[in-house]
Amino acid sequence: MENIARLYNGQAWKDTDGHTIRAHGGWMLQQDGYYYWFGEDRTDGKKVSCYRSSDLSCWENRGAVLTLKSKVRPTYYRTSLEMYSPDQEDIGYGQGAVIERPKVLRNERTGKYVMWMHWENGRDYHDARCAVATCDTIDGDYVYHGSFNPIGYMSRDCTVFQDDDGSAYFISAARDNADLLVYRLSDDYLSIDEHVKTLWPGQYREAPAVMKRNGVYFLITSACTGWLPNQGTYAYADSLTGKWSQLLPFGDSTTYDSQPAFIMPLQVQGKTEYLYVGDRWDPSSYHDSTYVFLPLSFPMDKEMKVDWADHFTLNHFTDSIENTLHSGMHRIKSCGAERYLAVQQTAGEEAAVNGKMLSYLAEEQKWIVEQAEDDGYVLFKNVFDGRYLAASLSSDELPEGDGKVLLVQKGAHGCCCEWALKDADDEGKILIRNRMSGKVLSTRNRTGESLAHPSVHVEEAVEHDPRKGRDPQLFEILAVY
Repeated sequence: MENIARLYNGQAWKDTDGHTIRAHGGWMLQQDGYYYWFGEDRTDGKKVSCYRSSDLSCWENRGAVLTLKSKVRPTYYRTSLEMYSPDQEDIGYGQGAVIERPKVLRNERTGKYVMWMHWENGRDYHDARCAVATCDTIDGDYVYHGSFNPIGYMSRDCTVFQDDDGSAYFISAARDNADLLVYRLSDDYLSIDEHVKTLWPGQYREAPAVMKRNGVYFLITSACTGWLPNQGTYAYADSLTGKWSQLLPFGDSTTYDSQPAFIMPLQVQGKTEYLYVGDRWDPSSYHDSTYVFLPLSFPMDKEMKVDWADHFTLNHFTDSIENTLHSGMHRIKSCGAERYLAVQQTAGEEAAVNGKMLSYLAEEQKWIVEQAEDDGYVLFKNVFDGRYLAASLSSDELPEGDGKVLLVQKGAHGCCCEWALKDADDEGKILIRNRMSGKVLSTRNRTGESLAHPSVHVEEAVEHDPRKGRDPQLFEILAVY
C-alpha cells in the first residue's frame, strides 16, 4: 500500500467517528486493500470488535462481529455453547463469558473465516478453554460454535499461525500458564488435529505471537505478571514443530510498557516488513489501555530486534523512527509490593510518598533522575510535585530504626535527597541507599498498613534471599515511554 501513515504510540487511538478504538489482544488480516483489526471490546457488554483501514492510521468501525448474543451452531465435535448463564441476564461488563485474544484466519479450501479465541466463564479463570466461530465474510456476523479444552488441556492466552502450505496451528498457554502448547488444526481450521509440540515447559510464558521470515520461525512471548509489563522474549526455529532456541530478550525490561498481541507482515515499498503490535494494559483502568506499534528489524537471519519509537511513518518504515524517552522520565517500581512510588498528598511543606498500582496516566508516579554534584549519587524529582524524594534523618512516627520518606525542596533541613543505586541481582533490580543515613528504601509492610498502598520508608539493608520471595528492599528504575 502506498498511503503514508504516521503511527503514534502509547496514546488513545480514535476511529473515524471520533470514538476510542477498542481492539485489545487483537489480530489483523489484510484483504482487498484494507487491514482488518479484530480485538476485545468490553464496553456495553463483552464482544469482539472489527475495524478496517487502508493505511493503518485511519480506522473505520465495522461493528461487533461476535457478541454474547451472537448466533450459535453446534459443530461436528462436542463443545459448550454457553455464553452466559441464565442468572446473568444483565450482560454488561463483569457479566457473561469473557472472550480474549480473538484471532482470525481465512481457510482457502472452505472460504470461511475462522476465529479462535480464549474463553472464560466471566466469574473466574477456572475453565481455561478455547472457542471457535466462523463467518462467510471477514467483517460479518460470526456464528459461535462453542468452547472446549483442546485434547483436555487448559487453554488461556493464544494465537494462530498459517504456514505457507496452508496448514494452520493454534498455540496456547496450558497447565496454569506453565507450558505453551502447539496444536495442528484440522484442514477446515475448525478443530484440533493433534498436539505437536510443548514449548518451554514450566517457564510460564503467555501472550504468544508467531511469524515466519525467510524460512525461519520466530515466536515472541511475555512472562506471567498479570496486568504489569515485563521483559519480553523471542525464540527462533527452522521448523514450527522442531527444536526451538532458548528464550532471548525482546525489547527492554518492560517490552516498552507493552505485552505482545500479534505480528503483522506488511508490504512496504515492495518489501515485506514486520510490525510488532502490543497492548499497553493499564492495571488501574482497563478502559485506558492503549496500543504499541513498533517496526521489527532483523540484524541477522535468526536475530530479532525492536526499538522504541514515539511515532514513525509507515511508508519509510525503519528509516523514519523518531526515538524519544519523554525528557528522561522514569517510574520507581517496588519489586516487593509490585507498586510504583507516587506522591500521596501535597499539602504543606512536605508530601508523603507511598506505593500505588501502575497507572500510565498518573503524573505523580513519574520521576526525573538527576545526577547529584558528587559522582555516584542521584536525586529523584517528582514530575507532578516538582520536589525531591528524601529520607528524614529523624522520625518519631515510625518504628525504631525506620526513617520517613517524603518529598521536600532540595536542601530542606533535616533531610537528605541524595541516593546511591546498587545492583542487587543480574535482572536489573537495585537497592536504593540514602547517602546520609546509609539506610535503604523499602516498602516492607507494617502492622495495619494497606497492602494496596504501602508506605515507603528507609531501613537497615538486609541481605537479599530469593528463597523468601519478593524483597521489599528491591526496586527497578523503569523508563517512561
